[in-house]
Amino acid sequence: MFRRLWEMTEGHRKALGGALLLTLAAAGLGIAQPLAAQALVDALTAGQPARSSAAVLVTLLLAQAAVGGSAYYLLERTGERFTRRLRTGLFAHLLRIEIPVFDRMRVGDLLSRASTDVLVLQEAMTQVCVQLAANLIVVAAVATALFLTDPLLMGLVTGMLLADALLVARISVRVGHASTRFQAAVGRIAAEAERVLGSLRTVRAYRAEERELRALADAADEAYAAGLHRVRLTAAVNPLAEVAVRSAFLLVLLVGTVRVSQGNLSPGALVAVLLYVSQLAFPLGQAIESIAAVYKLKGAADRVQEVYACPAEDAAPAAPDVPAAVSGAPALEIRDLAFGYSAHTPVLHNLTLTVPRHALVALVGRSGSGKSTAFALVNRFYQPWSGSIRIDGRELADLAGPQGRGALPAWRSRIGWVEQDCPVLHGTLRENLLYGAPDAPEAELWRAVDLAGLQGTVDRLPDGLDTEVGERGSRLSGGERQRVAIARAVLPRPRLLLMDEPTAHLDPASESALTTSLGRLRRECALLVIAHRMSTVQAADSVVLLDGGRTLASGTYHELLQSRPEFRRLVGRSASVPEPPGPG
Repeated sequence: MFRRLWEMTEGHRKALGGALLLTLAAAGLGIAQPLAAQALVDALTAGQPARSSAAVLVTLLLAQAAVGGSAYYLLERTGERFTRRLRTGLFAHLLRIEIPVFDRMRVGDLLSRASTDVLVLQEAMTQVCVQLAANLIVVAAVATALFLTDPLLMGLVTGMLLADALLVARISVRVGHASTRFQAAVGRIAAEAERVLGSLRTVRAYRAEERELRALADAADEAYAAGLHRVRLTAAVNPLAEVAVRSAFLLVLLVGTVRVSQGNLSPGALVAVLLYVSQLAFPLGQAIESIAAVYKLKGAADRVQEVYACPAEDAAPAAPDVPAAVSGAPALEIRDLAFGYSAHTPVLHNLTLTVPRHALVALVGRSGSGKSTAFALVNRFYQPWSGSIRIDGRELADLAGPQGRGALPAWRSRIGWVEQDCPVLHGTLRENLLYGAPDAPEAELWRAVDLAGLQGTVDRLPDGLDTEVGERGSRLSGGERQRVAIARAVLPRPRLLLMDEPTAHLDPASESALTTSLGRLRRECALLVIAHRMSTVQAADSVVLLDGGRTLASGTYHELLQSRPEFRRLVGRSASVPEPPGPG
């Protein structure tokens, strides 16, 4: 556990060392104060001048305040920098975690690890790395000074505090276990809240507010129970330290008074011993809190480490000198592709299809036939079990740059993707359109707007392209979000455009306009479209029929109507199909 925390402090160790030295310097100034107080008291009781002793004591007090304040600022600044660096690193890793990880982990819980757990680590870093070390050194120094002043009183104090420390250590272990359960419960709350708020319209449409509230309340109750258990244990720790120090103070006062009356101890020495005992209270209390923080740290560090342990995609940018397209190769070629989401349940079986350059190929089939899975594999969100995928005649490995990196970004830079649910991000319409090509010139932006038939929407919006579209594009209609997704996909001029049912949210007039747009898009890139609307299927150069994850047949719309009863059933046509019109 301490090794893991030490690894996390990389890049901050000099600052932490400086804070530790300043903290120790402030503590040293504090340890010197009882000696100055002893000299002052002895001078006053002896009727001697005490001005210099008083000046030394005041100087020590002011110096301790200045040095202690500097130590606190440096430590907190380092803690904030640690938090910023850890959060940034976590989010960078989250953005590149392989898609299968998100199939089994909840987004809200992952976000909780990057927020709540990071704060726990920040607290642990400042307390464990500096305060615990400093306080243990201070306690040792105070104990040494106390021993040199009066060994007998030192022995009494040590015995009392040692017994208390053993009891506190046992309780702190339980505090750590309770903290781990609490952090996990907070992660579940975040996951539930993200799920509900992400589908708020659905929740209200089905009048499920009360049911969802009960589910959130159950998660909150779980966190409350774990938090309350942790608080009970923590509440037992702090008073134990307080009682031990106060008891030691009273014991020293009683025994010390007897020793002064017997002439074995001077009044000034008794004052010094009492000040030393009182000085033990703060560093000892902080040391005990730091020990509890060590056990809290374990749960947070484990949860953060689980994120870093998740496999991630290559973070290298697209290589600038990737190989050019193979002359005469199709835009997309899939051969004998096999894949499944679980090891023993294949979804695709030897899938084969070809998308020629500047062609429109429609992918059709019943729900569950593997169409969306094929798209996910072309995007390389998952890796196939076997078979090959080539874009412009190149496989993924062919696009790697130096040290074999940058292949995935280079691969995806050649693909545009229009998702079926058409996600629109919070921000302006312009920001959404430029998402895949932030440096695109204005002329290219308007070209994409025209290709997607988005001009009417831009004219309607109060601020045109600079209009805020709302959370998840709430200020746009379904059809407008569809056109935004299309414009965003074509702006970077991809070699291959994947479209998942592009007409799903369009009215008949818009559907007709999109069919015309597909013809224009075909002049710029190849298109592979998951299609259910017959207008898209009929406009395709070729139709690929999937069934059970296999390529059942391919051909033109009319060829499949005549030859494949499965296709006729899919499009709702009878077995008797008229011959397509011949030439002329």
